[in-house]
Amino acid sequence: MAQLGSWNIDEMKSVNLPQKAQSAFTAVTSGLMGADYMPVLYVGTQQVNGTNYCILALQTLMTAEPEKRLVKMIINVDIKGVASLVSISQVGL
Repeated sequence: MAQLGSWNIDEMKSVNLPQKAQSAFTAVTSGLMGADYMPVLYVGTQQVNGTNYCILALQTLMTAEPEKRLVKMIINVDIKGVASLVSISQVGL
């Protein structure tokens, strides 16, 4: 049950990511434990030493009463094609 004054995330739908972003998202989230992630908004890319992808996702924490949060994920795919999670942060609502 949500705390008084907190936002209740009702229903979000998964977004179709571009192929390269989807591959990176799947690669980094498949190894994360304790939560499930569903992409809900594809923000875009940043060219660095490889490519950064910015994705907003619905995070569902695997607790006795699952808790949902909106998070911003930055995922990097280096020039060799290896995906890694750069950061994940809760979006304040």
